[in-house]
Amino acid sequence: MSIREVAKLAGVSMSTVSRVVNDHPSIAVETAHHVREAMAQLRFTPTIRRPSKIHVNHSTARETAIAFLVFGESGMQVAPTFQKLLRGVSDEAARMNLSLVFSFVGEGDELPPSIAAGQIKGLLLHGKRPPTALQARLRHLPTVWLMANRERSQWGDQVMPNNPVIGELAARYLRSRGHKHLACLKADNDGWSLRFRAWAFAQVSSELGTTACVLQAEEKVSTDLWEPRNLDETAESLVNQLLACQPRPTGIFVLEDRLLPIIHTALHARGLRTGPQGDIELVSCNNERPHHAFALGQVASVDLRAELIGLQGVKQLIWRMQNADRPERTTLLIEPVLVETASN
Repeated sequence: MSIREVAKLAGVSMSTVSRVVNDHPSIAVETAHHVREAMAQLRFTPTIRRPSKIHVNHSTARETAIAFLVFGESGMQVAPTFQKLLRGVSDEAARMNLSLVFSFVGEGDELPPSIAAGQIKGLLLHGKRPPTALQARLRHLPTVWLMANRERSQWGDQVMPNNPVIGELAARYLRSRGHKHLACLKADNDGWSLRFRAWAFAQVSSELGTTACVLQAEEKVSTDLWEPRNLDETAESLVNQLLACQPRPTGIFVLEDRLLPIIHTALHARGLRTGPQGDIELVSCNNERPHHAFALGQVASVDLRAELIGLQGVKQLIWRMQNADRPERTTLLIEPVLVETASN
């Protein structure tokens, strides 16, 4: 993938892409955002070189280079939450004068040459758990995982959303809206971390004097992290279970925004209106507004604060590089925030 293709997709010149890669101060924030989106979609792997004045207010070595590796197929489009995560990483790396290598690593793909050459001093990782052989090549480096993975990471620190608090915020929001019968909708292979969201939602709902059921349905598994999978059967199963609940829930927590459009469609196909004044009110998670287009201004959402997770991930990696001899692993939980709708 070339810088020319990134420039074409972003609608800018190649020199502008080069300036974004190297965080030139003359580039507008919005322009930089469009270029980084294009880089992510095209799986473009830049090597960012900056002057060797990296003090970071610590005794970190000069010319420090870190890598952000995403394991799994990337698809044609990345999720809005990942774009925010990448922005947080990129902005904080620039602020710290770090050199940053970014790369998607799919099945059978090679690691960036800078890792094999020993030029990388620390790793930020995201996505699937890499194969055992690949892990062996990476485990000697200070590592921080970003977000939460479908499988638990086996080494390194982690910066991730506080999933129990996400479930609590959703339950308290729906109760504050007057709903006494609640439900949580989830795919059954959505990973260990999202199960904490569902568990906390049910527990807090009970404490608030409401009934809550956790409903789940099978989702087809793909190697692509952001493939727009055919979720129609998943939605049909979830809505059928919902309508079978007695009494029928009127407040629904959808664990991920990507499920919102299909759940909304399935509910409306059965004559149920969604929204604050409808038969069922929804609250979701991730605050990925493109998934809210079907009902703009009608669905509250819990924001994971992915950009802050990326920023704190870089800070934690710097600490880990300076304390590589510390045997304990560290997990940092980022507090989410509820984003209510204007109509509420």
